[in-house]
Amino acid sequence: MEQKQHMAFPYRQRFILLVDVGQETWEKIPLSESESKTMLGGRLLALGLWDKYAEYENLGSQAYESGNPIVIAAGSASDISLACCDSFTLVTRSQLTGQLSVNTSNGPLARALHGCGYSAMVIVGRFRRLSGFEIDFNSVQFSNAEKFHDFTTKEVATHFLGKNLIALGPAGEHQVPYASIWSDGTNFGRGGVGTVFGLKNIKYITLAPSVSGRESYDPKQLGTTIQKYQRTLQKSKVGDLIAKEGSVTLIEQANRYGWAAVDCFSLRRDGRLWGLSSYRDFKAADPAVQGCAGCPNGCAHSSGEGSVFPDFSMGLALGANLELFDYQSVSLLMDRCSETGLDYYSIGAVLAWARKTRPEGTLSFLPDLSRATVHQYLHLIDAMAYRKGTGEQLSHTLDKLVTLYGGAEYAYAVNSIPLAPYDLRALPAQALLTALGDDTVVIRELLSGNHYRRGKERQIAMWAMFSQDLRYAMESLGLCYFFSLPCFDKPFLWYPFRFYRKSMFSFFAELVSVTEGYTVTGKQVASYGRDAWALQRKIDKMLLKGEPVGTLPDQVLVNASSNFPAAQVVPLARLLDTYYQMRGIK
Repeated sequence: MEQKQHMAFPYRQRFILLVDVGQETWEKIPLSESESKTMLGGRLLALGLWDKYAEYENLGSQAYESGNPIVIAAGSASDISLACCDSFTLVTRSQLTGQLSVNTSNGPLARALHGCGYSAMVIVGRFRRLSGFEIDFNSVQFSNAEKFHDFTTKEVATHFLGKNLIALGPAGEHQVPYASIWSDGTNFGRGGVGTVFGLKNIKYITLAPSVSGRESYDPKQLGTTIQKYQRTLQKSKVGDLIAKEGSVTLIEQANRYGWAAVDCFSLRRDGRLWGLSSYRDFKAADPAVQGCAGCPNGCAHSSGEGSVFPDFSMGLALGANLELFDYQSVSLLMDRCSETGLDYYSIGAVLAWARKTRPEGTLSFLPDLSRATVHQYLHLIDAMAYRKGTGEQLSHTLDKLVTLYGGAEYAYAVNSIPLAPYDLRALPAQALLTALGDDTVVIRELLSGNHYRRGKERQIAMWAMFSQDLRYAMESLGLCYFFSLPCFDKPFLWYPFRFYRKSMFSFFAELVSVTEGYTVTGKQVASYGRDAWALQRKIDKMLLKGEPVGTLPDQVLVNASSNFPAAQVVPLARLLDTYYQMRGIK
């Protein structure tokens, strides 16, 4: 690596693609060496570029928010041939919360963006009509996309077969508040990201890369680092199990420690969860199904017909929360949400609320959902995506639905965004982050549980901070956050001791060094995570014109009823106070 250090930056000259869809123009902007080293890539780079190109004075002045750019940034090392190192981050302002919506996903898009010669893409303005554009190494071509109006993501993908694609489903076109984005087989984006695409009339973006990957600066050191991770994986029972069977096996931990969202959060342990916790029989019948450890997209386990089996969180959101306990039914709902462009978690929460509220008589326009079948749910998902029939009445934020039809005790949302399918009474550090609008998963709690005990506030806040910093740093590098999962499979590590934090960040520092071509320390990697957190908070404070406030639904702050023997509420005030003190926020 030392032989190439002097040419590290010229060897990886980076560029930003600025696309003005209103004027249908584009510009290739060099990324300076100082910016490259300061913001690295992925999450931190996306936040920095959004802050740079946002027109704060115009935000909210028009329906489509012309001053609200969409930024997509690839992880700095996502063009390296390394498993689980292919993440990209999308940042825009959420129409639901008024704050930033930051979403990271894994897939071919990150490497395709690098292959076109760009580290990030910034989209400003608004198309006059439904349109799309294609990116290659030397140009950007704009096209009329009105013929794709109301096309599903699958239908758009069929038209652009063989190309890397970002597509908008009908839900985004019809301004459904839970609209998401589809990219190369992955449905992602919370906070109405698809709505922003729809407001800007962006139906699709295709990429035609002309370069495929690159070498690291020190292939030998990279191989040594990967071997170190593989040894950690082999020693991890959970990591090994997930590598073989998929992350859906974490539902076994959910049932053990009581953090599964079952039947609209009314239960915390249920024997029926066994049906969602594994698909060993299918894997035995189809040896071609394989994946990588901890992949959040179901470990890439495919049915062979384009369907991706659910990971643990999707299995809970569209399965256990709706009292569906077989992965085939969940997969059908996932596929339909993906095709229509709807957020899995939000749809699961809205349908669960409707199931519980319907017997009260205020949702008489809906069929009886107490024993709803998969086909009934599929019809409702279609109706919501196209805003037709009953879907028009259900296609509102959960807060508005409660105002119109009641059922507040069954509505679980923070800042108008429905909760992910975790029972927060069993996960205090997760509850703390959720209250702050952060969707970071506290992996340590999922694996071993962490029920609240008075006096543990500092440890819980420490776990929350560590999880944020680690995830943000990994996403800036381009690593899937669940790549760190085997590192947490140590029962004596109840909170991140100083030596443990140092060793974790030092491991990722080795990856940064061999991929960037200059020495990076563990302390610097940790600073990438902290800087990303600080920048996002600064932007949110400016957007809200005040300090963001942590909130949680009353059900987890007051009502502790469940079938779990240690039912409890979340002491949010104590946790927030400790967290703010440790973060240096007054």
